[in-house]
Amino acid sequence: MFKLSIATALLVGACATDGATGPDGPQGPAGANGANGSDGANGSNGAQGPAGPAFAPPGVYTLGNATAGNSVAAYLRGENGNLTRDNEYATGHAGLGGGLGSQGGIVWDKASQRFYAVNPGDNTISMLAIDSDGVLTTLATVASGGTKPISVAVHGDAVYVLNYGDVTRTTVGANISGFRIAGDALVAITGSTQPLSATTDVHPTDLVFSPDGKFLVAVERFGGTGKLDTFAVVSGVAQPGNFQTAAGMQPFAADWSPEGFLIVAEVGDGTPTGSTASSYALASTGALTAITSALPTKQGAACWIVTAGGFAYIANAATANITGLTVSTTGVLALHDASGITATTGAGANDLALSPDRGYLYSLSGGDHAIHNFAVSSDGSLTSAPALAGLPATASGLAAR
Repeated sequence: MFKLSIATALLVGACATDGATGPDGPQGPAGANGANGSDGANGSNGAQGPAGPAFAPPGVYTLGNATAGNSVAAYLRGENGNLTRDNEYATGHAGLGGGLGSQGGIVWDKASQRFYAVNPGDNTISMLAIDSDGVLTTLATVASGGTKPISVAVHGDAVYVLNYGDVTRTTVGANISGFRIAGDALVAITGSTQPLSATTDVHPTDLVFSPDGKFLVAVERFGGTGKLDTFAVVSGVAQPGNFQTAAGMQPFAADWSPEGFLIVAEVGDGTPTGSTASSYALASTGALTAITSALPTKQGAACWIVTAGGFAYIANAATANITGLTVSTTGVLALHDASGITATTGAGANDLALSPDRGYLYSLSGGDHAIHNFAVSSDGSLTSAPALAGLPATASGLAAR
């Protein structure tokens, strides 16, 4: 028999198949937890919250506007809407000694729980806080960025003021200028000051933010038939204006419908029954397109306006009454009353304010120096309630909270 050599036998054994792999062994015990890491650094403190508490008693407020010293007069508002005299709080700065001829001289901002008031006698604006007892305290006063501030608008942490300018100068200098709310301070916004449509007297009368805060609208009573100026607001900074001719003559004041349409009261042609009202859609470019153009109100010197849901109310200085408008969901205007008279006020009806629940409308009248009070019904009609008399002759501006 043939016999393999030892070397050959080793070769054959080397090419044989390996045995099957055995099962894994059991998992070992978990290791001990590592030591906890150290705490990170504390974050920076957030901005100071609003100073005024929401539970201060409800009230209505107006500016004293005296040359010797401006002030905010407070009137307590009862559940029935009636007003009682409360107190007067000095801003520490000067008024004009007469009516402002504008809308928005004093405003209440619910978000910041602050009042913002113009001091046109020394070209400043003031920010005031309210405490739980209804006491007002001036927190900050700053130069308005121009001459004769007459109207204030607030959105978020941005406060803008409309400056009438100095009509004794060749270049009047009407403009808007912005500030940021920084705790208890107002800080000028770099690059926010923008001129209105002309260097001559354009007679500005009102300034409002769009509901989303992306645009400011300034109203110019003069300049052809009058103009509406829109300013885009980018990161709080107003951009150069877009100046449009208004649909009606001598626009005076503006407010917004719930759907975001701009409603404008217009003095009109100056005749006793020549006033009008218009509505506009605001495009993303800042362009305004008229929806209702110069609707005749049949009354005179339609100036101040406030919206209340599907209604708007205009104070007529020449005819001493209020015109109610219905405002459709598409921005179309119509007279609430065929005569154009929804309620009668005192002589020289001017500033208007609406209670936050839209239950009461207040009208400041310069002729009898009183605040007239009206209950607002669900159908938009107005019912007269007792007026508050005895206001100073210089009282101007009106706000409610």
